[in-house]
Amino acid sequence: MPLHVERQCTSGSSYDKTIQFRAGAEKEAAELLDEIHIGGINVSELARVGLVEMLRQSLDEQDKIAVYERYSRGEVGEDVARVLFGEKLDRMEEEKESFEAAMERDTSEFLTGSDGE
Repeated sequence: MPLHVERQCTSGSSYDKTIQFRAGAEKEAAELLDEIHIGGINVSELARVGLVEMLRQSLDEQDKIAVYERYSRGEVGEDVARVLFGEKLDRMEEEKESFEAAMERDTSEFLTGSDGE
């Protein structure tokens, strides 16, 4: 169940172009389902979807902030951010734009009293 990545982690593990793991019973289960399911199954797609789900579940709040900050600075591509955030990325962008628009509003009208002072 390979995925293509190349990176050195702070945890000390390094990723080459393929992520691999030992799949004993999981491999047998996939082979069995592929054998009995009409049209078979796409094991690679199942692995990719499962990895995406697990990556998203692994993010804590600090991770999310760090990833979004890197994305905002252009250090992380949209495709990577979308893997980690999914549709939340669109909502985060909308919230950022709303916040920035609110910061640009002329607030002087809110500071004057109702009698114009």
